[in-house]
Amino acid sequence: MTVPAAHGGAPRGWLELSASPNPCGTPQAVRDAVAGAGYGAYADLDPREAERHLAADAGVEEGCVLLTAGATEALRLIVAGAAGGALVLGPTYGEYARLVALRGGATAEIRAEAPAFVPPVERFAAALSSRSWALAFVCDPNNPTGRRLAPEEMRAILAALPPRTRLVIDQSFAPFAGESVPAADLIAGGDAMLVRSLTKILAAPGLRVGYVVARRDRIASLRAHRDPWSPGAHACAAAAVSSWDLGADARLTIAAWRERLVRALAAHGLEAVPSEAPFVLAHAGSRAEGIVRALAHRRIAVRWCASFGLPEHLRVAVRPPGEQEVLVAALAGLRAEARS
Repeated sequence: MTVPAAHGGAPRGWLELSASPNPCGTPQAVRDAVAGAGYGAYADLDPREAERHLAADAGVEEGCVLLTAGATEALRLIVAGAAGGALVLGPTYGEYARLVALRGGATAEIRAEAPAFVPPVERFAAALSSRSWALAFVCDPNNPTGRRLAPEEMRAILAALPPRTRLVIDQSFAPFAGESVPAADLIAGGDAMLVRSLTKILAAPGLRVGYVVARRDRIASLRAHRDPWSPGAHACAAAAVSSWDLGADARLTIAAWRERLVRALAAHGLEAVPSEAPFVLAHAGSRAEGIVRALAHRRIAVRWCASFGLPEHLRVAVRPPGEQEVLVAALAGLRAEARS
């Protein structure tokens, strides 16, 4: 069965606003670790030091972390170990449904509604408790809306989990919002598995590095099905010096840049959804696809959200002010062309 995948990502040399890595850039410690990494022996592919470091960083016991080749491999391993249908809190990342479909499963989605896209936690919890799902997926903060669940909402979802249902919490953008519920508390019951993408916080998509945080027995099961030497030497080296904590100063900087972007988009008739992620979802109405294509002619990439079932919306990455000015000038040019 072939299931198409749609993701962001622009050609080299474009202004990249369709994907959302850390706009503050790659930490120097990570740059140094990658530059100094060995890659001439299989020993360079040993993830154990990185896994111990990430477990301590997450505040969980050793053995509760599995290093993976990006969050994508983490999700694939989790889905491969489950049989049956999945429930998804949407609209959200399409890889969950795609991976479940590749295994012959069906996905049901409980969707937030425009314009505010407030997460429908009560409806999701009710659907979750109504039957025995193999998997349930929550992206927090959500992609593409940027909305975050409150701690009590996450605990309500955990409380609604039926027996033998595994809750997958995709935390790829969580560092940009700060910790909500500690990892140790989320996995304590045994049925929650946290998927984390270091790609985003390290601003390093080429490293392909992520990890799973879960109870030891869950991690052992995933490890048994992982391909040998999956994360590369540079990924192992980067993970061994990385922290999931972005830091208060960086979060404040990104929040200020995000507010600047929201104001700039509003000035061009693009109203954004409240976000705690390094991107914003903006309503463009019938202009959405045209704006994406027109910006592409100017070598500027923004994400058209039709693949999320939101054809009237754009997802725009938060970038430093100088890069935002390039986007603003382009939008102004498009409006001038439309009037002429």
